[in-house]
Amino acid sequence: MAHIEDAIASFGVDDGILSLAITIRELLGPKEIDKTRDANNTASLCMIVKNEEAQLARCLKSVQPVVDEMIIVDTGSTDRTKDIAKVFGAKLYDFKWTDDFSEARNYCISKAKGRWIFILDADEVISTLDYKQFQTIVKRTSAKSVAYQFTTRNYNFATNLIGWHANGEKYINENAGQGWTGSDKVRLFPNQPGIRFKYPVHELVAPTLKRSGVEVRKCAIPVHHYGRLNKGESDRKGETYYQIGRKKVDEMADSEAALCELAIQAEALGKHEESIELWERLITIHPEMPIAFVNMATAYMYLGEYEKAVAFAEKALKIAPDMKEAHYNYAFGLVHLGRLKEAIIVLEKQINGLSEYPPAAFLLAVAYCLDKREDVWPGSFNKLRQSMGPGLSVACSEFAKGLVSARRCNYAIILLEAAIKSKNGNNEIHALYSECLNLRKSSGGVQ
Repeated sequence: MAHIEDAIASFGVDDGILSLAITIRELLGPKEIDKTRDANNTASLCMIVKNEEAQLARCLKSVQPVVDEMIIVDTGSTDRTKDIAKVFGAKLYDFKWTDDFSEARNYCISKAKGRWIFILDADEVISTLDYKQFQTIVKRTSAKSVAYQFTTRNYNFATNLIGWHANGEKYINENAGQGWTGSDKVRLFPNQPGIRFKYPVHELVAPTLKRSGVEVRKCAIPVHHYGRLNKGESDRKGETYYQIGRKKVDEMADSEAALCELAIQAEALGKHEESIELWERLITIHPEMPIAFVNMATAYMYLGEYEKAVAFAEKALKIAPDMKEAHYNYAFGLVHLGRLKEAIIVLEKQINGLSEYPPAAFLLAVAYCLDKREDVWPGSFNKLRQSMGPGLSVACSEFAKGLVSARRCNYAIILLEAAIKSKNGNNEIHALYSECLNLRKSSGGVQ
């Protein structure tokens, strides 16, 4: 059974191996809590799933060695999710979806028998490097009830997100994308009747922990989340969160948390105008909120309104002068407005004074290139190549497309020529370079 589980987690599942695996699992039965163990040292994995056959095996394989039972609630899968859950020894329950994540999670928790509840989603894993520390926490005794907050590493390809971190060397088997952004939430907590999730979307257990007098401690174990790497799947889930989030805003009126969550979700789905409206509502409640201004700058950048992007980034900087994302958005807008020397000054100060920030390093290299600073841009590109690898070619291509949209075709040509000259070209860059040359020719060299 263990060999079959390894194969499914590593190579995927086909109907033949799945049928064999189910037959063997039916003989073995689900993973049960060992009654000979100290009940105080037991943990139950609690998950809600729907159509997660592409992700679920890897998740369960990662967490199976450190939990005593796995409770999975399915909310309407039409693929092989439920069969995969059975193969890995999970106890499976069906739940009719009610547009309320908390209700589904609480039903799942009600089926758990372990002393601890551990929460994961199907597109998440924990590393084998952290098994020992996890088991130490579960075995730890305390005079008072405690819960643990984990940092989720949300891997993505974008590098200009608030709170972005480059991938490090420790979790080489879990790293993905270009880096990650962190989000914190309680995932491990006592299995007590009064501890349940609240809110239909972006559900939280923290409010009932506080009411129950449970202390929340920080846990150093990261959860590795891959959901944002698959844009199609991320958008599908995002649309669900968005629709429930709208209901939450309607019900909670001018709740700062609800407005902020919905604004971020709208932006992630490309609903830039709506995101801006939501941030504006939030600013009327909380005028000194830099995250609102910097996100409005991002939305205006996507809309191609760079003057407004610069203005809102500047407002964020007045409130939070050390906010690196605001510096980045400010310089990004300046580059697209053709104010290269100003952008270079901003970026050089940021990198030298506010600690190095990979997106800013790339933007500075681009600004050097567009400003024809032959003394520095080749070295900047070479340094980036060492850290970004093939990702540098992708970044140059995407940036050039943005320059074309901003009607700065000549800038795009300079950048693409630099990418080719520095041996950072690929097929897409060569094709885009030809398109830009034709566009410049057809416009009489105006752009």
